[in-house]
Amino acid sequence: MSIPAMIVFHFDSALELTMDGIEHELFDIEEMESLLEGCAQQSDYAGHEYMWRALKRMLRQHDGENVVGFTPESRGPDVKH
Repeated sequence: MSIPAMIVFHFDSALELTMDGIEHELFDIEEMESLLEGCAQQSDYAGHEYMWRALKRMLRQHDGENVVGFTPESRGPDVKH
């Protein structure tokens, strides 16, 4: 197996585990956010920080929560408030 294939496999696994954890309520979302934010803050490289925070954003995107930071009034009628 090549190194690029291993990177893709492991990242895909992280995505799947995160989504399964959310869907089946296998972990506390706030605790996971805190863990991922800690990893982002300890990152030596901007790319690593970005990836940790991308996983963190996934935790709130699953149910239409406000991941961008806009007020409910500015988000439009298609988003539940």
